[in-house]
Amino acid sequence: MSYLRLITKTLRNGRPTFRKCMQFRSAASTAGEAAKADFPVGEEVSGFVVEDTRDIPELHMTTVRLRHVRTGADYLHIARDDPNNVFCVGFRTTPMDSTGVPHILEHSVLCGSKNYPCRDPFFKMLNRSLSTFMNAMTGCDYTIYPFSTQNPVDFRNLMSVYLDAVFSPRLDELDFLQEGWRLEHEDPQDRSSGIVLKGVVFNEMKGVFADSQRLFMQKVQNDLLPYHTYGVVSGGDPLSIPELTWHQLRAFHADHYHPSNSRFFTYGDQPLADHLSFIHDKYLSQYAKIEPKTEVPNEPRWSVPRTSHVACAMDPMTPAESQTSVAVSYLLSSITDTFETFVLQILGELLMGGPNAPFYKTLLETQLGSNFSPVAGFDSHTRDTTFTMGLQGVKVDDVKSVLSIIDQTFDQVIEEGFSAERVEAVLHSVELAMKHQSASFGLGIAMALTPLWNHDGNPVDALEINKSITRFRACLRDDPQFLQKKVEKYFKNNGHKLTTTMAPKEGYEEGLQEEEKKLLSRKLETLTEEDKEKIWNLGHALAKKQEETEDLSCLPTLKLEDIPREITPRLVLQEQVKGVPVQMSPQPTNGVTYFSTVLDTHSLPSSLKPLVPLFCGVLTRMGAGNLDYRALDQKAELTTGGLSADAHMVGHPIDVNQYEEGVLLRSHCLNQNVPAMLDLWSSIFTSVSLEDRSRFSSLVRIMATDLANSLVYSGHSFAMTAAGATTGHVPALKETWSGLTFVQQMKALSENDDLDQVLVHLQELASLVLNKERMRIAVNTNPENSDAAMGHVGAFLGTLPGHPQPEAGALASIPHDATPHTCRVHKVFPFPVNFASKSYSTVPFCHPDASALAVLAKLMFKFLHREIREKGGAYGGGAVAGSGSFSFYSYRDPHSTQTLANFDRAVDWVLGGNFEEQDVSEAKLGVFQKLDAPVSPGSRGQRLFQSHISDAMFADYRRDVLQVAPQDLVRVARQYLKEASVEGACLIGPPNELIANDPFWTTEQQ
Repeated sequence: MSYLRLITKTLRNGRPTFRKCMQFRSAASTAGEAAKADFPVGEEVSGFVVEDTRDIPELHMTTVRLRHVRTGADYLHIARDDPNNVFCVGFRTTPMDSTGVPHILEHSVLCGSKNYPCRDPFFKMLNRSLSTFMNAMTGCDYTIYPFSTQNPVDFRNLMSVYLDAVFSPRLDELDFLQEGWRLEHEDPQDRSSGIVLKGVVFNEMKGVFADSQRLFMQKVQNDLLPYHTYGVVSGGDPLSIPELTWHQLRAFHADHYHPSNSRFFTYGDQPLADHLSFIHDKYLSQYAKIEPKTEVPNEPRWSVPRTSHVACAMDPMTPAESQTSVAVSYLLSSITDTFETFVLQILGELLMGGPNAPFYKTLLETQLGSNFSPVAGFDSHTRDTTFTMGLQGVKVDDVKSVLSIIDQTFDQVIEEGFSAERVEAVLHSVELAMKHQSASFGLGIAMALTPLWNHDGNPVDALEINKSITRFRACLRDDPQFLQKKVEKYFKNNGHKLTTTMAPKEGYEEGLQEEEKKLLSRKLETLTEEDKEKIWNLGHALAKKQEETEDLSCLPTLKLEDIPREITPRLVLQEQVKGVPVQMSPQPTNGVTYFSTVLDTHSLPSSLKPLVPLFCGVLTRMGAGNLDYRALDQKAELTTGGLSADAHMVGHPIDVNQYEEGVLLRSHCLNQNVPAMLDLWSSIFTSVSLEDRSRFSSLVRIMATDLANSLVYSGHSFAMTAAGATTGHVPALKETWSGLTFVQQMKALSENDDLDQVLVHLQELASLVLNKERMRIAVNTNPENSDAAMGHVGAFLGTLPGHPQPEAGALASIPHDATPHTCRVHKVFPFPVNFASKSYSTVPFCHPDASALAVLAKLMFKFLHREIREKGGAYGGGAVAGSGSFSFYSYRDPHSTQTLANFDRAVDWVLGGNFEEQDVSEAKLGVFQKLDAPVSPGSRGQRLFQSHISDAMFADYRRDVLQVAPQDLVRVARQYLKEASVEGACLIGPPNELIANDPFWTTEQQ
């Protein structure tokens, strides 16, 4: 479960990911034909009346909109020939305070229900299902419960658990105390220990607001939309959460989790009639219609702009003099106006999407800040849409200049407009996104439609993309100044404008800690002896409940027999084109061609290897040939879905002493644009521009800022990478390329005014890597386009320098001097919570024990979830087994040494045989969730191409997982974990006296 802050804008390459939210999968739909025939408008089926049925030809699907007669519940079904079926039930949740009631309720309803009275049925189902997605999410004005699965029996099982959770939860007081907040003795077994604040959501939100940019985004929303529910913190302010009572939680459920306030969504190829009868018969038939009164009104418009300021903590990853953030936000149109929303999305992309956008030029390239603020861009997740433009990493003295530039840029756009080519590039991205096939298409649709649908907008209208594009083009044709007038209306003449600044305040963290102490003191001062007795008793009752052996027979589960024994082989053809190995995979890619290539880097000089991830970050963004970086970006946007470069690192699936390192290049385009796409790559290979110091400096700042921003959300990943760094050569290189080492490297570069020598090194690296000497290629395209695509690849290779080497594609041997050793390191950051990990070196993918280790990691979740989350109050924890490694982790954890000890206790728990045969079966199901997850046509064959794992290897691994026995789990736990000669450990979090005084630990102040 997660707290979904829907005002967040994820930035990629300095642009909002507009196209990401519209990745539509195309396929002919026999399911749609059946839906039209079975559900004519006006028909009543299982208590639902059909209100609308439409074909959406550009997305190859059919929508059926229904209304439940008895309760008024809204229902949208999308019929499509996709076996990865989706279910989602959502409620409009509109809190009027910052106690986090909808967020805590989201957690609490999943802790047991009428028909499933066990503790945490949601988490128990994680290993009793083959779901491809399971979660629950709290937005600023809604809560949704989605899942997806390819198995029809699994679909019904999960739908039953989800519906029972939301409509018939137990809402036990102990669950509220565990998930929300509670007063409890620091040591629940020692009455003399102090009473402190605990709770999963309480700790989670402390972790959320440890990120200053997240705090900034929250403040912008609260102050731009202060009138109603957006003026509070729906996820919960840590200082307000302890004001929520269990009775208030139950009352909120009664008001908001009623069918009359619900929206149901299903998607895929399963029969709609079955869904309707189950939902009506089991649940909705028991309710009568009410008026939930949860509507969110339009925000009253201001006539005069306002200002706001936020204080935050110092950021150790940012120069001290450049830690101010500034943003200007505007209230725009109602979300229910779907065409206006479409226009504003296009406009937002035009204004700030990439180096040709006005704000990219006037703000990012002036280097007044390190990057756009994460809140920047168009946002359509609230009742009224908004747009924000701002920078982070600004010097205090430059704030006025930033604000002046924002105004001047809008004036410039009103005067000059946008070039026709720029508009076409954005529209091309929409067209390509509709054809690009995603493995989780249905889930993406559910997420994308929820904000509009939540406010009674018509979700089907929003799916008719071709209509919006046609109307948009007509508006441009009829009025060449159409977009300029929108800019004038919404930005130049808009009184509802908020200017927000944020700057560090000395002693900020200490101030928060002091406020929490005062809050606790106030709570303690009012306690009577009876209250203290209740706290002690509830603490004992909760501890007892957490330790209870549960009867899980009430929960549905798939059986191992439900797992297919055979896999569907991927058609992969291996060829040599001009001496270069090329993997061709003919797939139903809907007129899109996918291209990827790996360039081996193992022979690079050791002095250049640390620069590989930086090289990847700038390679496609500096220009090439006669194209400067603006022209290259424009041409890429007009003809492709983007050009990407990433550091590539993978161990050999058989030989633990071999590995592959390199640069992975990827792109995709419409079939007719393959020559243009490969021409762009050819220009990059033969004449990449790595001389523009100003452009390079901007990119370094952007990369450093993005990495720093990711720390508080991906702390567990960084901890696992750091923990594994000393256990082997491949994990050590991963740490250098993607861990805290790389974060620190980019921080240092961003603070260096003289980057000339770095550019010289990158030019040398380019000369050694950008050739066809040690290159291999993969192409996925329609079968009928295969020959043409191979011809284009041949022409492309003919333009590249170098002579293919016979050993191209062979994996390298690990250096003899790469000796693993034990290391425990504490990375000190000013976070209020911890991220902990322990890591061990194990075996490669094809080793007989690899499957047992994967099952072991899933099995240990049963122990770790109880100890780290339920008892410890962390947001989460678990274990991961990968090729060559085994890692424990915890996430947003109030504990440190206690959690590290729990990792060891998890091993002892297995060695003691404290699990049943059913636990092993469920762990295997958990492994198969990932193994048998759907793969999009554009990605089929990539397991072989990127990881060197053949279908035969994969089939053997699946068979080995099914054959794992309990004694195998005990054996591998002892051999690879308990008796490991080398282990790595990492703790990321606040100062820790216990660890600082431990001679076996190294403390590193960040």
